[in-house]
Amino acid sequence: MTVAERKTSEGPAVLDDKRERRHLPRIGLALTALYVAGLVIYLLVQGQNPADLKLNELGDFLGGVSSPLAFLWLVLGFFQQSREIRLSGKALHLQAQEMRRSVDEHRRLAESKKDRRDA
Repeated sequence: MTVAERKTSEGPAVLDDKRERRHLPRIGLALTALYVAGLVIYLLVQGQNPADLKLNELGDFLGGVSSPLAFLWLVLGFFQQSREIRLSGKALHLQAQEMRRSVDEHRRLAESKKDRRDA
């Protein structure tokens, strides 16, 4: 299989990985927007204004509100990193295969030159 054939046969898989990488930030942004909208609606329905809180209460409120978002982005980062590690492993595997082919080709060329000199 030539390099061009390998590129075309692996093309859709590479494109799928790129699409998957774009989905995680979109999912994160959508969930963040949904969470913030739900929080705003909850505060409006309850009739509470965070600006009316004392400074220490405001800090507790912001810490409690932001921790689910931090956890969400931590999990999304974990999935992104695992996907990147998987892609890196695939790339290293392909590079090792190509190096083996190169070594085999050089060995074949060296043997053919040796055979010509011996003849």
